[in-house]
Amino acid sequence: MYKLYIEKNIVSDDFFAKTCNMLGISDKVFYNEYGKPYFENNDLFFNISHSGDYTVLVISDKEIGVDIEKISYKPNIIDRICTDNEKKTIHNADDFTKVWVKKESYVKWLGQGLSYGLNNVDTTRITNFDIKKIEDYYVCVYTEK
Repeated sequence: MYKLYIEKNIVSDDFFAKTCNMLGISDKVFYNEYGKPYFENNDLFFNISHSGDYTVLVISDKEIGVDIEKISYKPNIIDRICTDNEKKTIHNADDFTKVWVKKESYVKWLGQGLSYGLNNVDTTRITNFDIKKIEDYYVCVYTEK
């Protein structure tokens, strides 16, 4: 289980501090070699993302990744980041953005972020993505169930 927090017009650090304060979380934050933050107390996991006007924070009892992106279509990078299977599913900006948030939430879950290489992730072969649409944004949470 996870809890997703979404807020508009707030800086990521401020949103994180506000949410942790509200939940009574005061654990020190550390960073892995790829820059993924984690609590000193490994009983809680979190991930944060922002795009445009929105910031999202997810807190869970297991490793988790989240991404938010404003809906857009970037055909010039499809060949660089998408697998052949994914290319077949992209017909418009919504499709492209859904693939993008899936990829980012997955590599953030892995703890390696973009250094893992988005082209190494085939979202057509991975399950457990939870996608939500908020105005003209998509949010995706990935965790093993």
